[in-house]
Amino acid sequence: MEFNVEINHLSKAIGKKKIIKDLSLNIKKGEVFGLLGPNGAGKTTTIRMIVGLIGITSGSVKICGHDVKINHKEALENVGAIVENPEMYPFLSGLENLNYFSRMHKGISNEKIEEIVEFVNLEGRIKDKVKTYSLGMRQRLGIAQSLLNNPKVLILDEPTNGLDPAGIKELRQYLQTLAHEKGVTVIVSSHMLSEIELMCDRVAIIKAGELIAIENLKGKTEEKYYQFKVTPIDKAQELLSKEYQLSSEVTEGLLEFQLPNSNLGIPEIVKLLVGNNIAIYSIEPKENSLEDKFMNLTMK
Repeated sequence: MEFNVEINHLSKAIGKKKIIKDLSLNIKKGEVFGLLGPNGAGKTTTIRMIVGLIGITSGSVKICGHDVKINHKEALENVGAIVENPEMYPFLSGLENLNYFSRMHKGISNEKIEEIVEFVNLEGRIKDKVKTYSLGMRQRLGIAQSLLNNPKVLILDEPTNGLDPAGIKELRQYLQTLAHEKGVTVIVSSHMLSEIELMCDRVAIIKAGELIAIENLKGKTEEKYYQFKVTPIDKAQELLSKEYQLSSEVTEGLLEFQLPNSNLGIPEIVKLLVGNNIAIYSIEPKENSLEDKFMNLTMK
């Protein structure tokens, strides 16, 4: 498996305060990877270390095999990034902005710029001044600018801030196309749970500078949560714990639990409960959403 970004035991301290604490991640080629956490969790600090904007206290970041500290130039040649809002010259057109930024890289042809403009769907407005662009159009122009050097890794910090639902959907589609069809590694930081769940293949949940979980959001094989309406509920809860070592909780009068990845299924549960004179009124599956996991992990 090819990893375009390898983060090993990354830490950042300012004075005696540790901002990032021993963070390790491997991010694959061609995936959309999310950094998710509450405000102040350390997402932007992590991104700034990845792209070399701030120093690394300890640990390492490798981009396409190049260490950011040791081979800074070679590593960042593979990166396109928007950290915070994309900065453009408002009194220049979108095309003039792209021509200006293209001079920072070698060998970018007019044909390459046209191809990128078409990819971000700005052909009809690219010759208009940026000051007339909507926020969504500025975000697309920012992505176009970050793609000029044909990066293998694209990093976006809170890219959906200020976008309306249509703009968010457009951005999501662009990023998924980049990753899944063009093989670019896309790293997105956000605190928007619903959007990360729709956009990303995997997500790292960060709290107070620490990695607390990595969730696979595509092709999930784990079982769903189930909700049983039963009477008596306390007896059912005790039986599940005693016979199958299942941990359950009562939520709004419903018995809720998750089945492990084993041969244990709903028929066995029903047989156990009915055989012990417990009345079952309903059984409903419940998706264990990213929001559920996030709240469980970050509110502890």
